[in-house]
Amino acid sequence: MSLAETRFNIRRFLRRPKYRYMAVNRLVPHLPWFILIGLSVLLYKERIFADSGFYISQVINNKFFWIECQRIVLGISQLLPLSAIWLGLDLRYVLILYSVSHVLFFYALFLFVYYGLRDRRSGLLIILSQTVGIMYSFFTPMFELYYGVPLLITFYAIWKLNIRASLIVLILVILEILILLSHPLTFMLFPFLLVLDYSRKKAKPVSYYFILGMVMIGVVCLKAYMMCPYEVGKLSWQFAYDSNKKYMQLLDPAFYMEFGKYYLRYYWEELLALLLATWMFLRRKEWFKLVWVIVTFLAYLFLVGSVYTVDHSRYMEQVMFPFFVITFFPLILKFPKEPRPGLQNISVLFVSGLIAYRLFVIYSGSDLFVARVRQMENLIQSARQMGGSKFIVSSANVDKGYTQLNWSYPLESILLSAIDGDDLTVTLVPDLDYYYENNNSKAGPEQFIFRKWELKDHAWLNRQYFHLDPGAYHPLCDSNTFQDLDEISRNLRIDVHARRYYQALDTVWVQVKIVNHGTDPLRAGKGDKLFLSYFWMKGTEYLDWNGILTPLETDVIKSLSQDVRIAVPKTKGRLTLKVDFVTSGRMWFGLNSTDQVLVY
Repeated sequence: MSLAETRFNIRRFLRRPKYRYMAVNRLVPHLPWFILIGLSVLLYKERIFADSGFYISQVINNKFFWIECQRIVLGISQLLPLSAIWLGLDLRYVLILYSVSHVLFFYALFLFVYYGLRDRRSGLLIILSQTVGIMYSFFTPMFELYYGVPLLITFYAIWKLNIRASLIVLILVILEILILLSHPLTFMLFPFLLVLDYSRKKAKPVSYYFILGMVMIGVVCLKAYMMCPYEVGKLSWQFAYDSNKKYMQLLDPAFYMEFGKYYLRYYWEELLALLLATWMFLRRKEWFKLVWVIVTFLAYLFLVGSVYTVDHSRYMEQVMFPFFVITFFPLILKFPKEPRPGLQNISVLFVSGLIAYRLFVIYSGSDLFVARVRQMENLIQSARQMGGSKFIVSSANVDKGYTQLNWSYPLESILLSAIDGDDLTVTLVPDLDYYYENNNSKAGPEQFIFRKWELKDHAWLNRQYFHLDPGAYHPLCDSNTFQDLDEISRNLRIDVHARRYYQALDTVWVQVKIVNHGTDPLRAGKGDKLFLSYFWMKGTEYLDWNGILTPLETDVIKSLSQDVRIAVPKTKGRLTLKVDFVTSGRMWFGLNSTDQVLVY
């Protein structure tokens, strides 16, 4: 094929396609992306959780790309925030651009595939890859496989084009390298797709398969030679059957019952897709493809079951993500090209409804992370009143389920606090991390705990965005030395910010603000000596005095906002909620802090 013919074919494929219902096609496919972009802006603080916060911290402070384990695809998400850093934009905009970048790249792939290559199936599959099986992981968007799979879909969309040109082969090779370097599991998913697509009638030239095979061998050799310690550890643990006894659960029938319930509850869409794909292959008598899909599914189930215990968490969502490829790729990509009108309408309705449902799931799952960030910001505000920059968080006082005192807590607190200005930077380290492997004695006055297994010098920080005062770490909860509670309580006020209504017999978090008008701080203590509690009143009648005790999270210098755990009574109607301090000896302070609530 001549160069002129190649250019003509490429221009023809990139020309705007004409579909039925053009007005609908111009708007509806973009709606999920607009929603994802909106969520990424709205929840940009929440999306620096765990590894996501680690990577953007490295980018900001090193002022350059941060790539680990040769997973170069992550450099794509760092382009916009890095440009903002070089331009000197505020940290807020750096973090927003970082959050949005994880959506814009996939949106660009979607536009190229859906409109440029006219491959609506692959385009819809890219949308599904960013929604199905994702809830908590939306807040760690830098997971490498979330990049590898859309690139794999794009590879397939180009692969099935009937254009034989050296430029196309070069593009395919580049995509293959990016895919294989994105995550070790792509070494399973990439051949899975090629075998699934193979057909004797429409097979590509042998030279194409040879080139792709040689590239894969080359990348395997590269990874074997340059494998990072993290990958070595994960791979060693995966097959260390002498020390890793998790594989024994594969011999227990109860494991499959538990996994089935777990999969049906959280990944029912994938199970349905697998059943539909199985039925489709059975009707067509495509036995090889049916066996290939089932064998791959069971093989990955073995890998998961030999290492992990199933639970609903951010990490397990990422572990389970390859099941999306194994189940949805066969269904969407091998769906009949010209289905009956009724079947086509049902399939479009199903996919549209599924995308809408998954977007709702992602938004609903944000409540946990919104509460977590709100608590962290409240702790930061309290810490600023104490002076200094480095503080120890008492796990016993602050852990409320949504808190998630994970290894990234110190670096996340730096990012969140510095949004208000570099001179207001604060780092919060959980007490367990502070004492981890003697960090308390290792950290010097010009050092801070970046992660519990990594100390950093203050000089490492990008001074444009961060500044930590030299000195030691200080506890947010000072020891409960003698304090005149009668005198201090006269200067305290509690503002209750309850919702207007609650359901009877529910248990909820209610935010309160404690204001200290005096000069003496209210000491929270390291343990369980001072609590916030409550009781309900209907008129002048007290309904319950035995409320849940919520520890005070920090010392109260001037003010503190925090959540209080409250059990709603079974009595319905207009009730008064009263929140007060109580000591471990059940001595109430007697503060008149109330709010009116409707219980239904």
